[in-house]
Amino acid sequence: MLKKYRNIDKFDPSIYEQIDTNYLYQEIGTCYADRKVGNIRDFKKEERNVRIQFYPRGYLRLIAFSEKPEGPDPEVTGARGVIYKKGGKTKIDRQIADQDGTLQRGIFLVRVDGDRIYVMYAPVVTNYLFFDNSFECDVYQKAEKVPEDWKKYKPDW
Repeated sequence: MLKKYRNIDKFDPSIYEQIDTNYLYQEIGTCYADRKVGNIRDFKKEERNVRIQFYPRGYLRLIAFSEKPEGPDPEVTGARGVIYKKGGKTKIDRQIADQDGTLQRGIFLVRVDGDRIYVMYAPVVTNYLFFDNSFECDVYQKAEKVPEDWKKYKPDW
């Protein structure tokens, strides 16, 4: 997947003016939004054991938590990704797996609003006759601090 993160060169430090890299962001539910991640509506609280850890320079990983986190080493645990700006939009490229286990790059649109981050699959152009312009978003909330011993691990993707 190393070549899949070529958009890291589009990382804009202004993204981190709204995202605190010292904290993990926990998935707290879902909602619906329009194709620009606007008009947020129908929030459904559904806490999941998934966190996003943001690293300096635009790197990130998604980590599964149960009673304790998967682990601090990104070489061993988590799904890797990057956050960047392109065409005036904030986006995330991250690993996703098909049903057969094949890893691919998923592209997501992002909206940061206070301590919440809305993450939506980037809409594709469709030819559907009855297209309602409504997309599901995962909602993340600023949660616990990143443990200090986790910060010794550097992203290399």
